[in-house]
This record gives sequence, C-alpha cells and structure tokens, in this order.
Amino acid sequence: MFRLITTGWLCAVLSVGPAIAVAAPSEADEATSVVLSAIVSSIISENPTIASAQARLRAAQARAEGAGLWRYNPEIEYERENTDVRTETVGVSQTVEWLSKPAARGRAADSRAEGFALELASIRQQVIAEVLSGFVLVDQQREALELASKRTQSMSRFAELSERLLREGDISPSEVQAARLAAAQAAMEEQVAVTELSSAEQELAGLTGFSPITWPRFGNVLPEPLNVDDVDIDRLPSVLAARHVREAAEQDVNVARWERVPDPSFGVRWGDEGDSDLFGFSVSIPIPVLNSGRSEVAASRAEAVSAAAELQSAQRSATARLRETVRRYEALRTSQSLWQKDGEDALAQQTDLLERRLRGGDIGAVEYLVQLQQFYDAQTSSIELHGQAWTAWFQLLEAAGYVENWIGTEQ
Repeated sequence: MFRLITTGWLCAVLSVGPAIAVAAPSEADEATSVVLSAIVSSIISENPTIASAQARLRAAQARAEGAGLWRYNPEIEYERENTDVRTETVGVSQTVEWLSKPAARGRAADSRAEGFALELASIRQQVIAEVLSGFVLVDQQREALELASKRTQSMSRFAELSERLLREGDISPSEVQAARLAAAQAAMEEQVAVTELSSAEQELAGLTGFSPITWPRFGNVLPEPLNVDDVDIDRLPSVLAARHVREAAEQDVNVARWERVPDPSFGVRWGDEGDSDLFGFSVSIPIPVLNSGRSEVAASRAEAVSAAAELQSAQRSATARLRETVRRYEALRTSQSLWQKDGEDALAQQTDLLERRLRGGDIGAVEYLVQLQQFYDAQTSSIELHGQAWTAWFQLLEAAGYVENWIGTEQ
C-alpha cells in the first residue's frame, strides 16, 4: 500500500501522470524542483540508515553532556553503636576530581559528537545519491523494457512477413529460419528486461520504503561538470568527521594522563558519644602503585596516531574519488552530447532508409535483419548511456559534498 507522506507533494505528482521530467535546477521548472525535493526529503526522513546515524548522534551528544561532569557523588554515612556508652555519628565524604579531568573528558566527547554529526551529513549525502540513482535506474530499465517490447513486435512482424515471402518464393528457407530465431531472441531479451526492471524497482523500494507509482525522469540536458579546484577537500563531511575523530583521540591522551593523578577524598563526621560531642575530619589519597596508568596513556597515544593516519587516508580517498568521478562524468557527458548531436539523427535516417531499401528489393531479408538488430542495439546503448551519465553526476555531487545543495534538501 502506498504510504501517505507528510509533504503532500508526492500525492500531487501521482495525479498528473506516470513520471515527472527533471533537469538541472537552473533549467528545471521551479515547481518540479520543489516536488522532487519534497519526494527526496520524505524518503530520507524515514530512511533507517539515516535514523540509525541520528540515534548515534543523539547518544554521542548525551555522553558529551555527562562527560564534563564530576564522576563522583557525595556519600553520606550514618553509624550507631550501643554499648556501655551510646555512640551515634553522621558523616559526609566527597571524592574530588582535579578540574582538568572533566574538562578534558568534555572536550574529547564534544569532538566525538561533532564527528557523529558529520558522519550523519555524509550518510545523508550517500542515501540521497543512491535514491536519485535508483530513480534513474528504474527509468532506464522501463525505457529498456519499452524498447525490448517494440523489438519483439518488430521481429515478430518480420517473421510473419518472411513466412509470406517464402510462400511467394521471394526468400529462402534459411532466411525464414533467421527471422524466426531473431523473433525468439527478441522475446527472450524482453523477458530479461522485465526481470531487470523488477530488480531495479525492488532495489529502489528498499531505499525508499515503498514502490513508487511515479518516478522522476531526468532529461537529456546534463549539468556542467564541477571544477575540482573549487571543492575544498578538507571541508567534506567525511574528511571533517575523520578530523574530529583525530581530535577526540588526541584529547583522550590528555584524559589518560590526568587519570594517572589520584583523586583525593575528603570527609567530615559529627555526632555524640555518651554525653560528649564528636567531630572528625578525614583525607584519603589513592597510591598509584599497582596500576600507574602508563599503559592507558600508551594505548591512547597509539590510537591518536591511528586516527591521524585515518585522517590522511580519508583525505587521499576523497581527493582520488572526486577526480575520478569528474573524469567519468565528463567522459559520459561528452559521449551523450555527441550522440545527441549526430547519433540520434543518423539513426532515424538509417531506419527510414533501411525500410525503403527493403521494400525496393535493394537488400535481402538477412541483411535487413542484421541492420535492424544494430538499430535496436544502438537504441539500447543510448538508454544505458543516458542512465550512466546521470548516475555519474549524482556520484560526482556526492564526492564533492553538493548533493543536498543541488537537490534542495540541505538542513
């Protein structure tokens, strides 16, 4: 059952047709962009992966609130002894942390909470890019299925025509057999297209939580490539998250150092013993003999070194991924432009010419069949190229940290 969503925009889209066409925000109709943004916002608001990251962030923020507090609470003691002389006392004791301890723990916890917030931002980018790519894939597979259905119909009509031409003596039995095989192959490929569409819809349903009745369709006009030099790698959520993890690890070294310093305990006690008043004061300090805390400091230092290395790895990975996605998108965009400029018109002209040549007897049935196969293969490749180009664009947006800005869902 299709789930009602809070925005109300999706229901409006469902009433106008099976798809909405989407281009880059600068070229798209404003209302359509708002609808797309509303659809994606509704999806990510209920995404379990994002919800899990949000829960981890709330847990980290709660820990950060408690990390800067004193670890020890005061203790109250009451003692009563009845002997020849009745003794009754009440006491209060408190273990006092050095002020630098909760401050160091608080700084480390705050860095971790910031890291989880940036991890959430990175996960949102990933989920949005996956959802948009899922829409593209479903659109691509539906177009591929429509083309496969047309191919099956064309091949079936040609097989029927070849049977008539055989009876009239215009073609040979081998040519009829070739037509039959082509029709059977087209039917099988149509079924493959059905299963691939089902798989794409299932994958999209896993991302969105429902099977959409409508889906966005992305036009043939692809956005301009991003300039890699304009992207600050150190400001990407994944890199910033790694940086905060490193900062938290460095603060943990200070925490471990301060933990080696014993915390004194102070206590006061008052009461009476018989007819005499009692008052006492006590001070105790642990002696760090059995466990000096050196191993904890060494472990924290090693973890800080590891976190620094992870930060370098995140920077390198982000840089390499950004440059690779830019190159892939530019190549696919160029191919798409060349196809739109020359390929589509040439293909349309070729099909018209092919049909005229067949009717005029300039080519035989087998040659016509081969060229017709090439026509549908070219159409299939065009559909795949279109889907790959838009998917590469979304991957580029994610690598550059611009997905939410582009789609209009930025928090």
